[in-house]
Amino acid sequence: MQQDFINKNFFRLMMFTLVLGVIFYDLFNMAGFSYIDEICALLLFILFGINVLRSKNWAFDKMFLLILGIFLFYLVYSLYIGSNSPRAILMDFVIQIKPYLAFFCVYSMRPALNENQKKILRQLAILFSLYMLLIGVGDLFIKDLMLNILSHTSRFATATSILALLYLYFSDYTRRDKLIFILLLSIGLFSGRSKLFGFLALCILMMLYINKSFEMKFNIKNTLFLLFAIIVTAVVAKDKIQLYFITGGFGGGRGVEDLYARMALYYFSVRIFRDYIPFGSGFASYGTYASGEYYSPIYAKYSMERMHGLNEADPSFIADTYYPALAQFGLVGLFLFFLFWYYLTHKAIISFRKGCQKEAVIAIIIIAFFLIESISDATLTHNRGFFMMTLLGLIFSDIKYKLNTTPPEKVK
Repeated sequence: MQQDFINKNFFRLMMFTLVLGVIFYDLFNMAGFSYIDEICALLLFILFGINVLRSKNWAFDKMFLLILGIFLFYLVYSLYIGSNSPRAILMDFVIQIKPYLAFFCVYSMRPALNENQKKILRQLAILFSLYMLLIGVGDLFIKDLMLNILSHTSRFATATSILALLYLYFSDYTRRDKLIFILLLSIGLFSGRSKLFGFLALCILMMLYINKSFEMKFNIKNTLFLLFAIIVTAVVAKDKIQLYFITGGFGGGRGVEDLYARMALYYFSVRIFRDYIPFGSGFASYGTYASGEYYSPIYAKYSMERMHGLNEADPSFIADTYYPALAQFGLVGLFLFFLFWYYLTHKAIISFRKGCQKEAVIAIIIIAFFLIESISDATLTHNRGFFMMTLLGLIFSDIKYKLNTTPPEKVK
């Protein structure tokens, strides 16, 4: 009875988050209402809390408790060193922990969607993909149409990625479904984003290479494929790599004071890692929305306060990437961040070997999505990152359920 309650309300919440927290989020945001993802996160946490309270032993996932403990430690640490005002620190704490809460709440609840619910989500994915296609085609003829509806081309690219993955996961994973997935993802090409080009190339290679006869193990063949996939992805995205990290960096003959904002964030993050060993500069201090909203003193300390897009009057580029923001957590946080993704990748590989091919492949694609996105965007902590982490939590909860209910003789 309790699980039915969780299943029904999780499906409703997933629909709500997809429609208002992904597709139409920017329209609400431009109208002045920017709290939809926080509302979605709160509703998910309430649903999780109800599930815990109704359970007999109040069971918590050990990894969930560990992540929560790590973030609480950094919260206390940030307040202790005074990395910013308490209000800014609390804001950044909520923003940074939100994607992990999304993942672990869903993973712990283990919601199961029925075939009708999966069909509805597939149909919605196609319907909203057609909506995105209309925007993309319309933008070719109507100036700034995409920007007026979605505020930025990157929002278009990430939305189409979510819709394509949503369709693929709730499909039967046939050759036809894989083709539809690629076609839906290809709509994102209208964004002109190099990351989408690279991500699409990676997904096509994975759909072609990982088939029923594929063995997910370390060997020469798979290693060569991985290297080839990385090279193809980098070549497809080379224009933006050139712009942000060479032309806008020292490769363009620029001095430190004249770096592009994104390159400057990377450059000074190295100094912060070095100067704030081992736990970093603390919440709301560097490279995050809160550090710009409540302008962090660290920018003046490193003479960044006059840089375009990084100054107090116009901090619009401060949260324009994610990896530099890891300087807030120091070398320890950097290690833990990549350990988390390694842990999920390892679990996905193990599940692939035990028969969960579809779940494992899509999980690895989503992990690759975040690792690519984090180079030049803070998608992980945004509304679309929240939805993608919700989907990732559902995938791993499905893996756990399948492996626990599959008879031993059927597990490879």
